[in-house]
Amino acid sequence: MKIGTTTFGFRYLLQDPLRAPPLSTVVDRARSCGLECLQICENARPLELSAGEWKALLSTAAALGLEIQLGCKTLDPEVLARTMERAAMIPSGTVRIVLEEDGGPHPSRESIAQFLDRSMPRLEAFGMKLAIENHFDIPCRVLAEVAGAYPPARVGFCIDAANSLRNFEPAGRVFDLLGPRAVYYHLKDYRVHGTNVGFSVEGAPLGTGDLDLGGVIDRILAIDVEPQVFIENWVPASGDREADIEADRRWLEESLANLVKRLPAHRYTA
Repeated sequence: MKIGTTTFGFRYLLQDPLRAPPLSTVVDRARSCGLECLQICENARPLELSAGEWKALLSTAAALGLEIQLGCKTLDPEVLARTMERAAMIPSGTVRIVLEEDGGPHPSRESIAQFLDRSMPRLEAFGMKLAIENHFDIPCRVLAEVAGAYPPARVGFCIDAANSLRNFEPAGRVFDLLGPRAVYYHLKDYRVHGTNVGFSVEGAPLGTGDLDLGGVIDRILAIDVEPQVFIENWVPASGDREADIEADRRWLEESLANLVKRLPAHRYTA
């Protein structure tokens, strides 16, 4: 098992574009935590880097022994094309994607299918694959149904064990629907507080909340004997940027330790 994090593991460090450090700092922090890979997502704004800056970042990561993956959040084929151009410089051949636009309407089944139809020729040309992440606004059953129209070599899934709670889809249901095409796995824990009229969800370090971590690990290993797993955080904001950055770091390190404890000894070597 290869264990990493995404740039959402450093949410508060990157939240303010004017105060965010260079991405090389994030690369260094991820490796210092004992992680093997970093999935650079839209919150890190990777497309704002020049081609030269991107190459330099990849060189920095390679020197540290940190694998880089790339992700985006878009329903614009041109944004995906720019992301694929960057992803072509790394060996994975897969781009994780969230099929939403910030501030836009909830995506419909039709808009997702149209986006994939328009993107397929470029995916074929680049020889790349999309790993669609289940997210807040699209039920997993819709993702599974739409993806079924496209070849598994081009369209798969990035399973997030917590993101679909808003759609009343627990982790087991997410794996049932998306597991056959899973490529990546995002792990974050949570605690659910409910009443007879609703519920709320708050984050927790991995292995300390309501997520059945052992069960999720079993599901992952049943799909892939050498999976790529990315730890994320839902650290509640305190309003103190430095305190929140430090909390992100603590949660990430605690989550990694708790995950490794649950794995067979041969599964992970940092």
